[in-house]
Amino acid sequence: MNQNPQNKITTVILEDDNIYAENIELLLNSTEDITCIKIFSNTFDFIKEFKNYTPDIYWIDINLVDGSGSDMIFNIKQHNPLALCLVCSFCDDDDTVFKAISNGADGYLLKGESNEKILNSIRELYNGGAPMSSIIAQKILTVFRSQIASDSNNLTPRENQILEELSKGLKYKEIAVNFNISYETVKKHIQNIYQKLEVTNKTEAIIKHLYGK
Repeated sequence: MNQNPQNKITTVILEDDNIYAENIELLLNSTEDITCIKIFSNTFDFIKEFKNYTPDIYWIDINLVDGSGSDMIFNIKQHNPLALCLVCSFCDDDDTVFKAISNGADGYLLKGESNEKILNSIRELYNGGAPMSSIIAQKILTVFRSQIASDSNNLTPRENQILEELSKGLKYKEIAVNFNISYETVKKHIQNIYQKLEVTNKTEAIIKHLYGK
């Protein structure tokens, strides 16, 4: 059930704040390239009917009166792994954000973004991007970097600290002063870092530390 003679980007909205949902619908329908084809206000109706629609993008709130938007994303992806899901929510705590992403969210906006940001995010997602509010993007970047630092190698806490200092551009002597250790100890730590990361110089070590490459 996706009548779209104008070849617009079609959306289905799952949002229990009726006024907000109607405002988003008006915003989307005011454009020349985006349209809303259905609004659901609860998970009960959504579960019963969402398979009747094939929108380009699902617009999903997270905390709903009768269920979880993250669970609905999981259901959508089980039915159609290629479906695109854009979260728009007030929730920005780590557990909620990462559960939504783990369940298949393709983008994550916080409510309060400008109309321009909302419309551009829908277009970006449709064209293969992963739109996010800046706070959400920073959360993901922080976790990604810490995961690389802790899991992609067998560095000790001290070696990770020294590598982090190297990535800031500090010299061996400065690192020694910061950690109240000798210059030779710093050199020994760095030798161990190179060996564990299987690199031969500082630049390679920093790149592998920051980006896992």
